[in-house]
Amino acid sequence: MISNLWKVAHIAGVRGLFGLMLALCVSLTGTAQERVYVLCEGAQDFYSGEVLEFPSVGVIGLGGEWMEFEELHSFVGHAFASDLLVSEDGARLYVAAEDTVYVMDAWTGEILAEQALDGARKLALHEDRLFVSRGDYDPVTWGSVAFDAYLVALDAESLSWEADWAADGVAGPAWASEGVRASNGGLFVAVNNAFDFGEEVGLIGRIDLESGAYEEVDLGPAGLNPVHLLLSDDGAVVTVNAQQYDGTSLSRWDGQDAPLTLQVAEVTAGCGAAAWHAGGVLYQVYGEGDFRRADGVTLAPQDGWSGNGLTVYSMTMMDGDQVLLGMTDFVGSGEVECWNMETGSMWTLPVGVAPGKMVVASTAMDVPVVQMDRTWLGTYDVMGRPAAPGAAGLTLTRWADGRVTKRFTRAD
Repeated sequence: MISNLWKVAHIAGVRGLFGLMLALCVSLTGTAQERVYVLCEGAQDFYSGEVLEFPSVGVIGLGGEWMEFEELHSFVGHAFASDLLVSEDGARLYVAAEDTVYVMDAWTGEILAEQALDGARKLALHEDRLFVSRGDYDPVTWGSVAFDAYLVALDAESLSWEADWAADGVAGPAWASEGVRASNGGLFVAVNNAFDFGEEVGLIGRIDLESGAYEEVDLGPAGLNPVHLLLSDDGAVVTVNAQQYDGTSLSRWDGQDAPLTLQVAEVTAGCGAAAWHAGGVLYQVYGEGDFRRADGVTLAPQDGWSGNGLTVYSMTMMDGDQVLLGMTDFVGSGEVECWNMETGSMWTLPVGVAPGKMVVASTAMDVPVVQMDRTWLGTYDVMGRPAAPGAAGLTLTRWADGRVTKRFTRAD
């Protein structure tokens, strides 16, 4: 009994006699908890190679009266991370971090398994397999790194090597690849050769998940450099293509018919945000503060969304018309903003640098819930003047375990 209480106290982040006393007040609940997991990609001096902030994964709990961002794990020793997935049951996290793929406990951040894999880029889960696309640049030559395979499959639990698709242009992708999505019995992969500037390609590959056979289609001269691979309502995939960073196009392929590609801008989308929403594609073009929208079948332009008026790094749709926006200066700060597309801003929380992926997960499982007292220390406006509780500004709170948290809110 006592040892179990100590385990609960450890999970709650407390120690010593106080931790044991607090553990006695911990209850287990099976109620579903909705959480937002955030992958903060970190910051690096591109010229010197110095890591300014290591990539990390954190979580924001939704539905309570008090929200804050809690870091679960910092990937010390890695310069960047490129993707995050949550298992269907919400119990495990998968992270691609530079030259390693990790599986983690979603509640504690504990590393459960890892697999060395140079150039790990994007992730997709299908049944008991984790698919990983690959691509990287050589910091000496600034060219693309050649791999024996640009798409591999790992065991979803142990991350042991399951299969790979050789880079011979027949058995698998022959160039650096990006987004991966499982749909309608196949695994789609965006092939862009994006780490070889000026030599970008535009292909979508598909693996038959029963036979393992690989096929691919060319998106045409306007479909170079697919940087986003989105899953449509009917199981087709739609890509946002950055071309040779001189324009933007959209492509759609259902895995059977010829692909459709449409030029939509003479300015590149670059690394701008994109998401599937209400039967269409929301995307940003570089330098624009609003979001364009295209029909998910014809790719024809539709009325867009005004957004927050700024360039957005990442976005994730929630229920209804709610959307999460990842904002960053790529050096020292990052925020997650929640917006209702009809009524405006709902909340903003500071997170790590470069929140590049946000995943909303709802999990029904026995998790420790700690009833912990807190003391409001004060709220201050941008000039440092005291403000009323609940007002816009910086709020300081001391919790029963001795932590002091800071939360910044702004007026709508």
